[in-house]
Amino acid sequence: MTAGSEARGYASSMLHRIAADISDREHVSLGDLIHRLGASGFGLALIALALPAMIPIPGPFGMVTGSCLVLIACQMLIGYHRLVLPRFLADRHVTANGVKSVIMRALPWVKRLEAMVREGRWRSLTGRSSHMLVGIPVLLLAVVLALPIPFGNIGPVASLLVIGLSLVARDGLALMLGLVLSLATFIWTGVLIFAGAQIATYLASFFV
Repeated sequence: MTAGSEARGYASSMLHRIAADISDREHVSLGDLIHRLGASGFGLALIALALPAMIPIPGPFGMVTGSCLVLIACQMLIGYHRLVLPRFLADRHVTANGVKSVIMRALPWVKRLEAMVREGRWRSLTGRSSHMLVGIPVLLLAVVLALPIPFGNIGPVASLLVIGLSLVARDGLALMLGLVLSLATFIWTGVLIFAGAQIATYLASFFV
């Protein structure tokens, strides 16, 4: 197997391993999950935390992962090399079956996106300084994910997955694609908010 193919399959392999490791447990802490991601930096963390928003399931996943995404963005902006969770988040527990369900249902999508990345392509664009700049769109994507917009999670999740995979493989071209997707997501979210406000105003006019 070539180095490039290893890079493209690393994220899905790691997620599959996590699902297998926690299969015999009832609950797992968020700190444990982040620790299991290993030394892959922020890329795998972005992927792992974006997945629950792609597949709606019962539980506090949205609130917890949304908080962690904001934390990731802030630490990227500061220039951290690795995600560090505060105690109140690290000790937060979620159901292991819920985590496993999210991972197994999302793996096919992650594998499809992995086919797009190439290890080391335009590597210079994925250095530490770029991580700090990427923190800005990641923060905005986390905010968009928190908004109660119907079908509004598709764009942010896709953007975060591509950005995360690009950071894992150090693929600068994929990173640029992720940033373009982020820009498109922000524009589309603005359109949805504007349209929703117009519809709400129109409906309210009937009750005035």
